[in-house]
Amino acid sequence: MANYNYYPYNPYYSQPYQAANLQNQQSIQQQPQPQQIHNGGYVSVRSEDEARMYPVAPGNSVTFINELAPFIYKKTMGFSQFDKPIFEVFEVIPKKPPTSENVDKPIKDIAYAEKSDIEALQATIEALKGDIDTLNSKISTFETKKTKTKKEDEE
Repeated sequence: MANYNYYPYNPYYSQPYQAANLQNQQSIQQQPQPQQIHNGGYVSVRSEDEARMYPVAPGNSVTFINELAPFIYKKTMGFSQFDKPIFEVFEVIPKKPPTSENVDKPIKDIAYAEKSDIEALQATIEALKGDIDTLNSKISTFETKKTKTKKEDEE
């Protein structure tokens, strides 16, 4: 049996085998790949100056946690070595633990709607629905009269 990989033209395909293979390789190579910033992880520092002086490679981002103050810093470098780094400062606000005063306070009574209140709302809604229906019927009769007069004017 003949091996068609060595022939310049494969009779089962409409174009030469090698040319088709080259076109597929070229189309794969031409697709642009979007550049993404890589996360360089977390680094523990003792001051903001130490975080600002920390070297970060182009295309990377490093998050710094301050050991002595409630701050987090993020330093991001662009893809060019000539880009200025982006330095962001975030303040960490600690969550206050519940105090004995907050725990012992009784929950305020919640006012629930009574059945009579709900029935009054339902009656109001039904009245509004009736008003909408009458307005819709008036509009439809007005539009039919308008189209009839338009047809009469055209004739």
